[in-house]
Amino acid sequence: MHSALLDRSLEGLKAVRQHVSFSAKLRAQSGQPSFGCKRQVRKCFDINTLLGEAADATSWRVIDHCAVVTRAYALFEAFVLQLLREYLVFLASSYKMSELGDEFIAKYTRGIGQILVDQGKARYEYIDVATLIAETTTALSDENPYQIQPEAMLRTEQNLRMAEMQRLFSHCGLSGLEDWVNKHSAVETFFSAQSRLSDTVESELKQIVDYRNEAAHGDVDQVLGTDVLVEVTQFFEALLRSIADFVQYDTIRHAKEIGKAQVLGVISERFREDIVVAKIAESDLAVGDIIYIHGKGVAMIGKVQSIQLNDVDFTAVVIKDETEVGLRLGVRAKVGCELIRLN
Repeated sequence: MHSALLDRSLEGLKAVRQHVSFSAKLRAQSGQPSFGCKRQVRKCFDINTLLGEAADATSWRVIDHCAVVTRAYALFEAFVLQLLREYLVFLASSYKMSELGDEFIAKYTRGIGQILVDQGKARYEYIDVATLIAETTTALSDENPYQIQPEAMLRTEQNLRMAEMQRLFSHCGLSGLEDWVNKHSAVETFFSAQSRLSDTVESELKQIVDYRNEAAHGDVDQVLGTDVLVEVTQFFEALLRSIADFVQYDTIRHAKEIGKAQVLGVISERFREDIVVAKIAESDLAVGDIIYIHGKGVAMIGKVQSIQLNDVDFTAVVIKDETEVGLRLGVRAKVGCELIRLN
């Protein structure tokens, strides 16, 4: 669930991190006229022949700064909007429009109206108005199947600072985002790693957005060092993980409501090395199964790496009556969390 999108975004951030580290090392080396060969005393490689005329060190650092804050923010923004699009698709496939509530419908119809007003703008040029009206009529008539036009709920004219991000998520029926991300383990780990000028997601995100806007408009007053630029990518990585889990939590909650999720059991004990004991009933399990761990403030994806019954290892089991089963899930789950399989 959303894992492919998250993986792609994290790979993008990793590439940015690798670039800025490599660029810093190359910039430092470019000040040397040549490399020394390991087996010879004399110099044998002229770096200037390879690089040609490089930018001066200051301009080079400015370019790296602008590239990192712009690209990292772009990956973050694209992730958030695509994640919400996927969530809206889930809602349309699971509920009638009337079941989403009056507030959701009101926001949706206002969004559709705004698209119709601005249909001549480039951002909506791919939307066929006749199709949009027909799909909206189908949705509001509670017919199935129907589609939600994501752009009706995701209209934004601002950068995704925390307030704007919360507004978008709330539009889609997802409240409590800021509290969730600030308490998420990945975010807490990021902020606890060392002392920082910012100590909340809101302030850190605002600062990065400000850097991004300065970079986009060509007026750069402060150039971040290599280590700080790497931290920018690490911050977004933690933030993306927390947001993915936030949407995943609500998706599983909805799936349970409509009978699209099977509760396999509940974690009763937790040990080191990602091992738990869970009370399982009327379920089958096999090594390699993908399991969702769901509880208060927790939504994680686990993969069954080992199964043990009465101190005996199994590759697969079929449980009839409630039984305590030892499982290695690859994540640090909490006691009391449900183990869930989506249908």
